[in-house]
Amino acid sequence: MQTPAHSPTPSRRQRAPSAWWLPLRLLGILMGIALLLYGAVFAYQFVETQLGPFAPLAALLLGSLLVAIAAPWLLVRERKPLMAAARTVGRWLWARLQATGLPQRFATRFPRLAAFLQGRVARTPTGLTLTLGLIAAGALLWNVLELTFEVVTGSPTVGIDRRIINLVATLRTPTLDQVMYLITFLGSVQTIVVLTAVVVLVALVAGRPRSAVLVVLAVVAGALFFELVKLLVQRPRPLLEDARIVQGGFSFPSGHSTVSATLYGTVAYLLIRNLRQNRWKVLIGVATALLVLAIGVSRIYLGVHYPSDVLAGWAAGALWVVLVMIAEHVWTVHRPLPLSALRRTLTLGTALVLLLAASAYLATVYRTIPPPPTVAPPTPEVIVLSAVVSTVEGQLPHYTEGLTGQRQEPISLVFIGTRTQLEHAFQAADWTENRPYTFGTLWGGIVASVTRQPDPAGPVTPSFLADEPNALAFSLPVGKTFAARHHIRFWTTTIQTTAGQSLWLATASFDRGFELAPSTGLPTHQISPDIDAERTFVVESLEATGLVTASQTIQLVPPEAGHNFDGDPFHTDGKAVILKLSAAATLATLSTSGGYRARRASMLAVRTPSALPWAYLAVLRAISISPIQDAGGVGILAGRNPRLVPLQHYSLLALCRGGRLVPRTPKTSVEGKALACFVRST
Repeated sequence: MQTPAHSPTPSRRQRAPSAWWLPLRLLGILMGIALLLYGAVFAYQFVETQLGPFAPLAALLLGSLLVAIAAPWLLVRERKPLMAAARTVGRWLWARLQATGLPQRFATRFPRLAAFLQGRVARTPTGLTLTLGLIAAGALLWNVLELTFEVVTGSPTVGIDRRIINLVATLRTPTLDQVMYLITFLGSVQTIVVLTAVVVLVALVAGRPRSAVLVVLAVVAGALFFELVKLLVQRPRPLLEDARIVQGGFSFPSGHSTVSATLYGTVAYLLIRNLRQNRWKVLIGVATALLVLAIGVSRIYLGVHYPSDVLAGWAAGALWVVLVMIAEHVWTVHRPLPLSALRRTLTLGTALVLLLAASAYLATVYRTIPPPPTVAPPTPEVIVLSAVVSTVEGQLPHYTEGLTGQRQEPISLVFIGTRTQLEHAFQAADWTENRPYTFGTLWGGIVASVTRQPDPAGPVTPSFLADEPNALAFSLPVGKTFAARHHIRFWTTTIQTTAGQSLWLATASFDRGFELAPSTGLPTHQISPDIDAERTFVVESLEATGLVTASQTIQLVPPEAGHNFDGDPFHTDGKAVILKLSAAATLATLSTSGGYRARRASMLAVRTPSALPWAYLAVLRAISISPIQDAGGVGILAGRNPRLVPLQHYSLLALCRGGRLVPRTPKTSVEGKALACFVRST
């Protein structure tokens, strides 16, 4: 009897999948999605707590980045288990539905409609794939129509658009400007036309004329679509004083976003359809999504489009990509045209040569583009000093607002002065000017908040007034921790007095510690509800410097109570204090030899003649401080972090120990002259 040959044991790759393979794979995918969603919600709450109005912008960018990375991976690597799971669930639901007898009764009563619906889910080129594609295209078209309706009707989206684009303007840097110029050029007319020609030629060399036709049709249709919508909506472009590009035409939707999403998305899809290795498919999908995302963001950054313009452009571009996918599937999926080795080599060589030539041409075009003109700043409205009160009460906005437009604290302080006078006044009161928002300071603020490190000069959470974020902010920490601090936000106006001083609107509040924010449930600063007390503190600290020449209290709004964007309550009597600032004394830069040691004996500030007694000069030089004297008085370089302290009422400023300058009540010296001691508390 012949012994049967022993068949080799199948390897792990050759074994049939277990019956549990599909449920476990699907469960793993669902758990991963659930964890991503949970992490996204928690991250948004944390970012909202730390960044306030920056949170939606950060969430939009991070969410788009997550979709750009995760979507190609799911569509390429997990397409088969997802489709298998969908078919399994569909068969189960259909079996349960058939058990009720409802499909049979429907087919008997409406035979033509039943046959049509059955054809829509059949495994044919015009069946299930076409149905799913049309559903996706309909959803994208609905998004475009919804955004169009919101823009035309002036919904809250319009206000959010203005606040976001004004907020993004605060993040600009010269280096980032150059990067964004280059990125936005990748979506320009020159680039799209040249790359479309390259793709068409490569497709013809590869023997794919249908793909070439689809690319041309998609790009032309996308361009005609956004031009038609622009003419129908006629939304003006953003008017920013510091817009990096001044461009004509209408704003909605973004042409760069529409056409770049259409061209790059179509090319990526056609490449993915003809590649075999999944890693290349995922790489192309992620790179394309990131490129389209970057082009849209560059349009917002450069100040030529609102966020809703870009969102509508992305949706319109994705719509045309879906239509290309449907057409390509119906047209060519059952008639594959495999490439021979010779044609594949010829196609790759042609693509490489054409891309190099196109890159050289586009680089030449990019270098010859003239610098864009800038929008001139608005001409200030000049008023007399006596008209300030009526202007503040009847012409300027009275309430601050959040990113979505909800009303917040009313204006409680009005300053008359130049920016330099503002800075000098608060520096004399020992407040610290907060750094403006950039990506670097934004990251530093997040790190300081997470590690609970004091950062008195870190950027404060922006607030809005008439859609504009605050232009300036100062803080005054209490103690050595970051938990308690005074802070004030300023908004500039286009109003100037005849003396050249601008009107500044401000709100002040006191962070008295940390709390669990009512809106997020996460730790954040808690403001003191009595914002009137903080207004009084600011007024008294500035008046003590001698740099306030006049003040007046007005009833700006009725007494009321409300909540800020974190949900903290506040109450106010509705009054506002108008402060007129004077110019600080002009002092030369002061130098120290050997540095100042904070443990030296206290000194005094004495009202003296313009010439200093030799005794005071001797004492100052003994502690290595060189005073500088001019017609307006005398000043010295003071503090552990030396800075110039200007004087107006005293000819000589003398330092005391440690810490910050705190003006105290004037006393009388033994010589009978006015005396004030500035104690430096530790």
